[in-house]
Formats: sequence, C-alpha cells, structure tokens
Amino acid sequence: MSRLALVRSSILYNQVRSFSYSRPALVFARDFKPGEYPKTEAERRAAAKKYGLRPEDYEPLPDNGLGFGDYPNLGRISTDMKSDWGDYDDPYLKRNFGEPIHVVQDQITADKVSLAKTRVSFSQIVFWFLFGSFVFIGLNYLLWDKKCFIPIAPKQYPRNALSGEEKHYKF
Repeated sequence: MSRLALVRSSILYNQVRSFSYSRPALVFARDFKPGEYPKTEAERRAAAKKYGLRPEDYEPLPDNGLGFGDYPNLGRISTDMKSDWGDYDDPYLKRNFGEPIHVVQDQITADKVSLAKTRVSFSQIVFWFLFGSFVFIGLNYLLWDKKCFIPIAPKQYPRNALSGEEKHYKF
C-alpha cells in the first residue's frame, strides 16, 4: 500500500468517525429546530403529530418573534409541580421518553425556579423583613447602655508575681 493511499484512508476514517464528512446524517441546527408557525389546520395537525400530541391538545406558542415556531405551549408546569410518585423514565426531570420538554426547561428544573404558587405573598415577605429589622434596631438602640457581658474575675496567680516583689530570673 502506498503512502498516499494510507493517508487518504486515515483521513476518510477520521472524517467518518467525527461526522465531519460532506453530508452528515444529523445536523443539529436543522433537525432539531422547530418548524414554521402553523397557519392552516393541516399544518397544525402535522405539528401535533410531530410532537406526539393529540390535535385537540396541541396549542403552539404565540408567534411573537422569539422564534419558537410550531413548538407546543406546554403550560407553566415546573419539575417540582409534578408528582413525586410517578413512574418516570427520567426521575430527576420527572419526564418520560418522547415527551416534549418546556421551552425554558433548563430554568425550571427542581433545583432552580419553581412556578408553583407561593405560600406567602411578596408584600408579606417585605412586611415581616422590615418588622424584624426595626425590632432588632429598636432593641439595640434602647438597650445600648446596658451591655450584656460575662463577668470575669481578675486572673489569679499562685504568688504575687505582678507586684514586682518576686523575680523569676537571676541576673
């Protein structure tokens, strides 16, 4: 085998191995990009089938210029709002194989933002924060002259070494 044939075969092998040959089987930007916003009922049905949804359940995201195209509007359900006892294919994200994910799924995982209704309103949080701050500052101001400390007696020595009467050196 000539040196040129060996170089050509190694280049071909590396191109196939790294998917860098002229026409790859999968192009991320083209294959995973959502299609155009559906304008007719047939396009809407095709998009519902593409995402594995029933046509009556399919509702595309609004066409507001963000480029979501025909991606379905899955509602505001974060990972922590789903049942903990469901039998999921991916228990961490609480989703099954083939289930479409939310557009902002990376932002609403269980360890990040929750879209669930909060138990306490924002105004209550601000009120109790300010109330606690003013109570702390007010008590500190009122009791500033009454210092709280642990009473400590002067250090005791076995002999009266601090008065200078006893010397511990011989020069």
